[in-house]
Amino acid sequence: MNDSSNNPSASSSVEGMVHVSLCNARQGIRQRYQACENQIRNCPTTSVLGAVAVGYLLHRLPVRAILVTQVRVLSALAPPALFLFGAAKIYDFLQRRELANRG
Repeated sequence: MNDSSNNPSASSSVEGMVHVSLCNARQGIRQRYQACENQIRNCPTTSVLGAVAVGYLLHRLPVRAILVTQVRVLSALAPPALFLFGAAKIYDFLQRRELANRG
């Protein structure tokens, strides 16, 4: 399933590491989702009661304020993350260029 695990140069690059991380995250989410489905199938009464409790809490919580806060935090953290990703890409590019000049 993972082509980058067979190719050492792809796994050493920044893009390869990001791809592998995203694939691992996707696989973990899929496993958790399946475990949740199995739990709901095994105990439907408990699941319905839990859903009612979560619905009640969401009704009582200031959901809009929470979402606005998350957007603010994300917008504050996005530029440094993009800067670090760009710096890593430049570093990777310079390394490849140096290896090409030597070889």
